[in-house]
Amino acid sequence: MTAMFTTFLPDENATISFANDMALILKRGDLITLYGDLGAGKSTFARAVIRALADDNEFDVPSPTFTLVQQYDDIRLATTHADLYRIAAAEEVYELGLIEALQTGIVMVEWPEKAKSLLPRASFAISLTQHEQGRLLRINAQEEGFKRLERTIIIRQFLTSNGRSMMRRHYLAGDASPRRYELIEDHSHYEILMDAEESEVANNTVEDYVHKAHLATNIATFVALDRLIRDHGFLAPEIRAADLENRLLILEDLGQERICDEYRQPIEKRYLAAIELLANFQQIKWPKHKEWPDITLNLENLDQGIIKAELSLVLDWYLPYKTKNKASVETREAFYAAWHPYLESIETGETSLVMRDYHAPNILWQNDREGSNRIGLIDFQDALIGPTAYDVVSLSQDARVTIGRELESRLLDRYIECRLSAARPFDVERFRLDYALMGLQRASKILGIFIRLDQRDGKSNYLDYLPTVEDYLKRNLEHPALAGLQACYQHCGLLDG
Repeated sequence: MTAMFTTFLPDENATISFANDMALILKRGDLITLYGDLGAGKSTFARAVIRALADDNEFDVPSPTFTLVQQYDDIRLATTHADLYRIAAAEEVYELGLIEALQTGIVMVEWPEKAKSLLPRASFAISLTQHEQGRLLRINAQEEGFKRLERTIIIRQFLTSNGRSMMRRHYLAGDASPRRYELIEDHSHYEILMDAEESEVANNTVEDYVHKAHLATNIATFVALDRLIRDHGFLAPEIRAADLENRLLILEDLGQERICDEYRQPIEKRYLAAIELLANFQQIKWPKHKEWPDITLNLENLDQGIIKAELSLVLDWYLPYKTKNKASVETREAFYAAWHPYLESIETGETSLVMRDYHAPNILWQNDREGSNRIGLIDFQDALIGPTAYDVVSLSQDARVTIGRELESRLLDRYIECRLSAARPFDVERFRLDYALMGLQRASKILGIFIRLDQRDGKSNYLDYLPTVEDYLKRNLEHPALAGLQACYQHCGLLDG
């Protein structure tokens, strides 16, 4: 099933802008065919897409007219750009490696009609024709591709309606959730666009997990928590424009300075500042319910049901990956039975507002600020009321930054020192037990998530982090009170040896 989109591009700048926006929705396996007479703008369009993927307006993009094919492997999405105008016979297309290139990136083909019907069905078939002083652009897209196309058009309309029609969009980041981020720019003025489009889940198991784990599916939750956090004096991005219906936000840009370096090595000074902020953050008596004139916040508890839903990921995904066998009914029963007394213990411990993803990718360092405002918070929409140890674990056992035992120990010592110096009573031994429990629970969940991201979503880079998280899992099981869980993990095949 295909659908058509048509628009008028008044000049070359409009063509380049549309191609730039379209580059943001492309993904591995996309075939883009470009139809049009000589001078219709096919090469202009293709060149703009490649430069957007390179995030470089001056990136050299020679025409493939004489070489037939140009390849770009060192940009965000490997791209093969082909011009078939000079092929003598349609069968020559087989010698160009275009089909193979779709396995690792995208392929853009000018003059695709020269290949007759030998190319696969295009994800996006683009036609450019001269019209008045500009160009008429038509896109035929398959259903899934058309949804992506509609999304990028909605985003551009959102920017235009909020006085940002001229802002250039740059790919910034995606994360383990369906959220996407873009850096939007106009003459060195930067803001962040958050795209929290509701995605289709792959199966009922994933849908059930999202529901049970209370993962935020309403962007209004982010807006409410942002207000709450800022109202209490902590640094979160100012929300400058919102379209709650379409799940889009324009946010203040807090920069890209992290608490780890470019090699993902922790910067100790910054990690210590982040743990101090967390100790202060947890002194606040956060409300579970808060109303504003336009929005209402209701926070759930991180209860046994959510913890079990998260733990299920290690059985559903990581265990089959590690042992080559699915978890049996008996294994599942033994696993949850071993966890049962600890789950009851967790519910009786100290609680606070738990952001759930308080770690390096979501913490932005502010060189020009002081105190707590050195730490910029950007990811908190899944927040719940839960064990204070949870976010301490998120930081001190960062899944994507290897935290050595010595640094972890210094972070915990600093956290405990800050908590003991505050007015709120603090039980150190109970905290250390809760820390080990939540560390084990979080490592178990993350191991499952990383395998799911690889196998379901094709994000194989997350496998690079497995050794780090596996080490954290073993560290937590060293707590003497968790001997029963250690035996269970050993028996289930979740531990080596």
